[in-house]
Amino acid sequence: MSVDRRHIDALVGERLRAVRKRRRMTLAQVEAASDGEFRTSVLGAYERGERGLAVNRLLRLAQLYGVAPAELLPDGDQDSGQVPGTSPRYPPDSVL
Repeated sequence: MSVDRRHIDALVGERLRAVRKRRRMTLAQVEAASDGEFRTSVLGAYERGERGLAVNRLLRLAQLYGVAPAELLPDGDQDSGQVPGTSPRYPPDSVL
């Protein structure tokens, strides 16, 4: 299974930005709320998909934003263009 890392980083970045905006926070406010743990330049790079996000950092951002970590991850069905409830390995009309 091939994974396009840049595409995943971009999707996670979109989610990060959407959640931050929903919380009505600026990048500078996130930096302040994290006591400098997340710099504005790094947060911006995450949101633009220019930089990958380690799992522990994603968990920490979810905590800062008060959301479930899954909310920051791309939804496999929706974001992949795959039909919900189907599997590329086992099409719906396949016989097991």
